[in-house]
Amino acid sequence: MIHIIGTAHVSRESVEEVRREILERRPEVVAVELCRSRYEGLLDQRDIPVVDMIRSGNSLLFIVNMLLSFLQRRIGEEMGIKPGREMLVAIDTAREIGSDVALIDRDIKTTLSRAIGGMGLLEKLRLGKEVIVGLFRKGEDIDIEEMKKEENLADILEELKSAAPSLYKGLVTERDAYMAARLLQLSKTHDKILAVVGAGHKKGIEGFLERPETIPDLSELETRKKSPLLTALKYGIPAMIIGSFILAFYNGLSIEGSLLLWILYHSIPTGAGILLARGHPLSILVGMAAAPLTSLNPLLAAGWFAGVTEAKVRRTTVGDVKEMFQISGYRELYNNRAFRVLLVTALANLGSTIGTFTFIPKVLIPMLREVF
Repeated sequence: MIHIIGTAHVSRESVEEVRREILERRPEVVAVELCRSRYEGLLDQRDIPVVDMIRSGNSLLFIVNMLLSFLQRRIGEEMGIKPGREMLVAIDTAREIGSDVALIDRDIKTTLSRAIGGMGLLEKLRLGKEVIVGLFRKGEDIDIEEMKKEENLADILEELKSAAPSLYKGLVTERDAYMAARLLQLSKTHDKILAVVGAGHKKGIEGFLERPETIPDLSELETRKKSPLLTALKYGIPAMIIGSFILAFYNGLSIEGSLLLWILYHSIPTGAGILLARGHPLSILVGMAAAPLTSLNPLLAAGWFAGVTEAKVRRTTVGDVKEMFQISGYRELYNNRAFRVLLVTALANLGSTIGTFTFIPKVLIPMLREVF
């Protein structure tokens, strides 16, 4: 038997309900909506070397993850409770009565990778707007217990699905299926299971449990999405640009001016991005120098060089990363050294990308017209 409790991650009532249900039902296993990294995050054990964050190429995913955590902390602070407290109470209570504990959610990096990877440009712009608006939204204006009601949750989830269908699929539908599959696995070895999940997932999980044949294969849900179009652009654009310069040179055209413009089109927006992130002057110089070269190499990025430089100059530590995921104030967040490094990395990469897509219509296409 599988019993599911739907909770709000910043609700005191949810914490009390979870403990009461576990003590009354005494399940063999308590399954919680957490993956290993989110669990360690709730325990403030984010031992992530900042250089590893940069070199992973997932600076944007780290920023999105961190901002989502930041929003929850802001609301939780207003409500007087730590976000995710009900999950920790579920784990502690399970251990208190001798029940097993299972972390049934999909890894957060995989979830964000699949959700963001499946989004189009308009969806990403809408997401950015909502995140910015959410940063300035007061938690006291939100009635958490009202939001937990099924009719209100349905409206909220429908709004998300309408505004960002790919995001909804990655954050909600796929995770519902994943957690339902994990619960079915647990049911093969345990008779009494109590699952503690966010209220927005309860109905979806129950639907998949009623129709297990609709659950996709777990290996497919655990695969990080890579857009074929983005992969083609990543390798195809540098090859096209290098080929165009070679073609122009062999046709007797002067390419010195175009090469100079290539450098300027990449160095200036990259430097501006790092400056906007309040990067160190040395990080700005390194990013500007790297951008024209890394833009021709699909395996490198200007932001990596600028970010590593920023981390070294600012002496950023694992402690700064931990602190970043505990901050609930705007000024403290912006002044955090780890967050600064991530911003430098992301905005340097953005600046370099802008340079490439500005150079192509302004310089490359006219040069090719001369050739042909």
